[in-house]
Amino acid sequence: MHLQLDEIDDLNWRKPIIKLEESRARIDELDELIANLINERLMLCKEIGEAKKRMNKPVLDDKREKEVLSRVSAVASDPVIAAQLVDIYKTMLAGSRGLQEKLNETTSPKAQAGANANSESNEELKQDQANSSQDSSEQTVAQTRNPQRYFPTVTIIGLGLIGGTIARLIRKHSPKTNITAVDSPEVLQKALGEGLIDCAETKTVNAAERSSLIILAAPPKKNIDLLESIAPKLSRRQLVVDVTSTKKEICTVAENLDLHGADFIGGHPLFGSQKSGLDASSAVATNDAVFCLTPTSKSSQMSVKRFRRWLEGLGLKPVEASPASHDKVLARTSHLVQLIAVALGASIADQNVTEHELKLHGPAFKQLARLMESPPEMWLDLFNQNKEELQVAIQDLVKQLELASDALDDKDFEKLVKMFHRAKSVAE
Repeated sequence: MHLQLDEIDDLNWRKPIIKLEESRARIDELDELIANLINERLMLCKEIGEAKKRMNKPVLDDKREKEVLSRVSAVASDPVIAAQLVDIYKTMLAGSRGLQEKLNETTSPKAQAGANANSESNEELKQDQANSSQDSSEQTVAQTRNPQRYFPTVTIIGLGLIGGTIARLIRKHSPKTNITAVDSPEVLQKALGEGLIDCAETKTVNAAERSSLIILAAPPKKNIDLLESIAPKLSRRQLVVDVTSTKKEICTVAENLDLHGADFIGGHPLFGSQKSGLDASSAVATNDAVFCLTPTSKSSQMSVKRFRRWLEGLGLKPVEASPASHDKVLARTSHLVQLIAVALGASIADQNVTEHELKLHGPAFKQLARLMESPPEMWLDLFNQNKEELQVAIQDLVKQLELASDALDDKDFEKLVKMFHRAKSVAE
C-alpha cells in the first residue's frame, strides 16, 4: 500500500507494531550477547574447577555463591525482576557446579574405563554435534543476513543518488523494513509511487524520532546542520549514520554534541555516479561495494556490530577506518581524481579543441570524461571540508609530474619506468 503525503497523520496506529518489532529485535541482539557471555563464564568456571581439583578443594563454595546472588539482585531496580535474576543465577550456578563435578568424574578409573568402552559411540556423538553445530552456524548466518532484525525502521534524510540507492538496497534485501524518507514533496511523491518508501515526511525531526536507524544522505554541509537539528530529539537505542565522503568534520561535530544516548557512526558508501537525484539511483552498481565505517567516541561496540551486519545483509562490504585516515586516503583516491579530471577537461577546453577532434580518445579519457560531468556543488563542499589533505595530495602529484617532465627533458626513461612500476604496485 502506498501512502500519500496527506495520510501521514494516520500512521499512529503503526506505532505499537513498530515498537514491538524494535523490542523483539533488541531482545534477539541481547540473547546473542548473553549467550556469548554465559559461554565465557562457563569456560572460566571450567578453569576454576580444574584449579580446585589440583588443589583438592571442594566444588561447592556457599559463601562465594551467596555473594554472587547478592550482587546480581542489586543490579535490578524492580524487586520482582531482582527475584527473577536470582532464580536465573541459581540455575547458572548449579550448571557451573555440574560442569566442575564432571571434571572429577572424567578422571576417575571407572570413568576412564567407561570412556574407553564407549569411544566409538562418543565419536558418533561428536560427529552428530559437529553436524548440529554446522546447521546452527548456517542458521545463524542466515539470520544475520536479515537487515530488519537489526533496524526494523529506517529514516533516510535526503533521497538523492546515495539515499535513493540505499533505499533500493533495503527494499531488495529487507522488504519488510519500514522506510521513512525526508525530502521535497515532489521527490517523496515519486518515491511513494514507486513503492520505494513507506512513509513520506517533510519535517526532519518528526521522522527521526520514530526510527531505529537514521541515515543522513544530504549534501556534506547540510548533513552537519541536520545532525545538529535532530540531536535534541534523539534517544537511546537510536543510531545515526551519515554518508558524507569526508569524515573528520562531521565526526568531530558528533562527538561534541549531546545525542541524548543515541549512537553516531561516520559512514561512506564507496559507490555512486557522476549523475545526481533519485532517478539516477536506479542505475548505481552496488554489488560487493565497500561501505567505510568511521566509529567515534559516540559509537558503542554493539552499534558498530549491528550496523556492520546490517550492511552485510544489504550485500555491502563494511570496512573500518579512523576519520583522519579515511580523509587522507580519499583525498588521493577520490577527491584528487575528480580534480584531475576537471583540470584536464579545463585544459583541453582552453586549447579550443573541436568536437570532431575530441573523437580521438581512448578508454582512459572516457572514464575521466564521466567525472568531468559531475555537478560542482557537491564537490566544492567536499573539497572545502578536506582542503588540508587535498592540498597535500595536490603538491605530491605536482612533484611527480615535475619528475616526469624532468625525465622527458633528460631522456631519462628509466625514471619513467620506475614510476610505472610504483604505480602498478598500487593498482595491484
